[in-house]
Amino acid sequence: MTQFANPSKFLGLIVTLGMKTIKLRYKNSIFGFLWSMMNPMIYLVIFTFVFGQVFSEIDRYPLYALTGLIFWIYFSTTTIQVIESIIHSSGVLKSINVPTLAFPLSAQFASLVSLFLSMIPFIGLMLLFGLKLGWETLLFFPILILYTCFTFGVSLILTSFNVYFRDMQLAWSSFMPAIFYATPIAYTSSLIPEKFLWVIKLNPLYHFIGALREILYFNQAPSLTAFLLLTAIGVTTLFAGLFIFNKLERGFVSQY
Repeated sequence: MTQFANPSKFLGLIVTLGMKTIKLRYKNSIFGFLWSMMNPMIYLVIFTFVFGQVFSEIDRYPLYALTGLIFWIYFSTTTIQVIESIIHSSGVLKSINVPTLAFPLSAQFASLVSLFLSMIPFIGLMLLFGLKLGWETLLFFPILILYTCFTFGVSLILTSFNVYFRDMQLAWSSFMPAIFYATPIAYTSSLIPEKFLWVIKLNPLYHFIGALREILYFNQAPSLTAFLLLTAIGVTTLFAGLFIFNKLERGFVSQY
């Protein structure tokens, strides 16, 4: 990967492309970035007024739902944006010698910036719903880094195959609702029958969103076992994504 020969130049390219992606996304939009908050807010309103009555035993239900929604939407929007990044940049890649990996990375960077910007107003909402800050809150950042590694690894695998099989993006979009409901976001895992719980635990999002919720909702630090599991999932998925991307990258141009 020649892009690592000059890391500072490569990093600058990623930041530039990422900021350009954000600007283009909200260009000529009256409300601009505020639209990125609409999706979680709509879900939150529905969950609070519908599921909040069903799951009345869940203390501070709006906070519980919001701590799952924010990070689910981060995962879902990131994967879609990264999947599209190579196809949308095919004209540039055919005409200019630019490292291909820069485009998925810039899409991931743009998504991460959007997450932090959206967290500013949502932190205010979470405080209103009962969020309590403590030393455990600092653990949010290493868990988020591992979650980002996992998300980017999955996204790289998807975008690599999407160049060859355009049905990949459509298939992924179709499976997203199933993954959403297979992840305890609006409900607790205690509602799942014991004999089916092991199936839910095969979903990596169960562990990542569970750890982030444990910090922000329960004000508890994830166990060492949980942290090691998240590290293994995040790092393994990232390297698998990079490996597959590197193997398939040489044939990208011929597929455009």
